[in-house]
Amino acid sequence: MSLFPCSVGRDYLVRVLAVWLMLLGRVHAEPTIVSTVPPNGANGVPLSATLVITFSEVMTNTTTAYLVDSVTYAHLDISSLWSTGNTVLTCTPTAALPANRTILWTVMNGQNLAGVPLSGYTGGTFTTISAGPLTLTNALWNGGTFAFDVASQAGQAFTVEYNSALRSNQWQTLLTTNSPAGLVHIVDPQSSTNLNRFYRARNGS
Repeated sequence: MSLFPCSVGRDYLVRVLAVWLMLLGRVHAEPTIVSTVPPNGANGVPLSATLVITFSEVMTNTTTAYLVDSVTYAHLDISSLWSTGNTVLTCTPTAALPANRTILWTVMNGQNLAGVPLSGYTGGTFTTISAGPLTLTNALWNGGTFAFDVASQAGQAFTVEYNSALRSNQWQTLLTTNSPAGLVHIVDPQSSTNLNRFYRARNGS
């Protein structure tokens, strides 16, 4: 004699199968990118910005991100740091981002702990702010050497050049730097032996 009708047995098996399929789907669900900072397509991004990528689940350390200058197609050096739990990847450029450029970013080798690859969009863009004006200020002659400050937008890359004959166009590089504080102090050690020197600053390196 059967204690359970066949219909109950079938219903039970259907429920068990449904739960099993649901769990299997969760285990093998495709991971995705939930959000990014800056958001995809953002404009006016600071030159000192970092890229923060949040994933839908724990990712392996093989997951890496790359930033590329859309004009030169050069890879921008970054340092990457995972959050506890490997769900948030923070990418910090080692130098200021180029001004007024669209930056391309992409995630490579993205996969979760089950080895399921990243699904959905795996890359995007953002555009940095335009370079601000450069100002030479605080000129100082002291101890036989000439010094001055260059004021710029924080994080802006610029080059200081000098010329010993104002009418010529033969400018030579004195210093190339990124300005994290927006103000860089310049000392020209050769000014003590050459009093006829002219200076200028331009954006970029």
